[in-house]
Amino acid sequence: MRVSLVVVIGTLVVASPARADHTSVHATATGEVASTDNLFAAGSDGDRQADVFFTVRPGLLYAYDAPRMIHDFTGEAEVTEYLLHGDQPSLSGRGGWRAMILPGPRSELQLSINAGTGVLTSLSARSSADQSTATVAPAGKITVQQADASEHLSWISSEHTRVSQGVLGRYGTTDDGAGNTSDTREVGGNLSFERSFRSDTISLDAAVSYLRFAGSATTGMLLGDRLDQQLSPKGTVAWRHDFDRQWSANADGGIVFLYPVGTSKNNPQGQARSGTFSVYGAQVAYNEAWGRASLSARRTVSPNLYLAQNTLDDQASVQVVMPLPWLDDTRRNPKLAAVGSLGVTRTQLINSDTSATEGTFDVAHLDASVAWTPKPNETFGLRYELVYQSAGNTGLMPIPSYYRNTLYFTFSLRYPDRVAGEVPKRTRSMRSDRDDLATPGAEPVVPDVLEQREDADRDRE
Repeated sequence: MRVSLVVVIGTLVVASPARADHTSVHATATGEVASTDNLFAAGSDGDRQADVFFTVRPGLLYAYDAPRMIHDFTGEAEVTEYLLHGDQPSLSGRGGWRAMILPGPRSELQLSINAGTGVLTSLSARSSADQSTATVAPAGKITVQQADASEHLSWISSEHTRVSQGVLGRYGTTDDGAGNTSDTREVGGNLSFERSFRSDTISLDAAVSYLRFAGSATTGMLLGDRLDQQLSPKGTVAWRHDFDRQWSANADGGIVFLYPVGTSKNNPQGQARSGTFSVYGAQVAYNEAWGRASLSARRTVSPNLYLAQNTLDDQASVQVVMPLPWLDDTRRNPKLAAVGSLGVTRTQLINSDTSATEGTFDVAHLDASVAWTPKPNETFGLRYELVYQSAGNTGLMPIPSYYRNTLYFTFSLRYPDRVAGEVPKRTRSMRSDRDDLATPGAEPVVPDVLEQREDADRDRE
């Protein structure tokens, strides 16, 4: 606790009021007091350990705003203290840089670099409740290290067409402290083209990535010592349709190829086989300036950074961000809001040697919170999280079934409140008119009610 207090005091001293209109430095603090019935996600027949823990994340934010670019630099420490497991404190952190640059009147470039460490069972608390996902994960006290870098360039090539290109690199490791580790690396890029009509948009996307999975383990755990490498080309076509200014729907489908490259450490004499998988999905969404809701179902093929293996996932989810008009009648900047998500996933591992699916893991994740924002850049909330995982033993990766209930009291603070410039979050549009995305230099059309606000009374540009 002394470490966390020193860091908090230091960030408050360093932070200063916004300088001029182009740069600003801010002290930030987020965290939670939580109670859980399964601290390290032990199996249902294992050693379930209940505990109360306190997490504080003091940090710094530096923002720079110029006529054609915005930069955000963030750094954050994370200190977790346990009531009953006082001999097992957790100290980690993360940092990142995001930038939005306008090279020309019809183009937009976004760049980002992020890195961080943490304990796997507490990572979901770093994001809002509507961003939670149902993902298969190993049980136990797993230490995670992650880093990523991305670049995305979008160019409006004509009145109705847009061309975009992106590059992504990701790196992740896990360690359970007992000799079982994993290492996942991914480098990829994509090129997409979209054509807009009056209420519809058709887009084509081609992508390719290189995947490297490595792991070392004690006997009978995970996948043993291994090293697998794959190339994964992917092609998809997507359709978006706007019913009116609030309701929209989209659907997509495509093909993913998995091509083994190099020599498998598990099977050095064998010939690894390639695989072909169909992917598809659909979504219905409701968007307003004061909130959003969506229902989606899809099948995907993607690398699982926690298991260091490709997985075939069938997912269904609901996400909601809506104001609660109990404290005031202001919907655009509500003081009280409900945020939540519910997701269920059936995951099958993809064997790196045969490209066949094996084992079935069923996961459910419920995450709901009520957030109170008495003034800009000051938020408090109550949050409940339920994670359930029913795992099948593939013979290669025995992961026990488990469930965990966690109740949080959360807080988020920033001083001073006004930021020189904030880079809009780059998310995939659910609407054909892209009205659910922030435009360069403007406020987000759908503000995140848990994000700190610039000015509660500012009108949308």
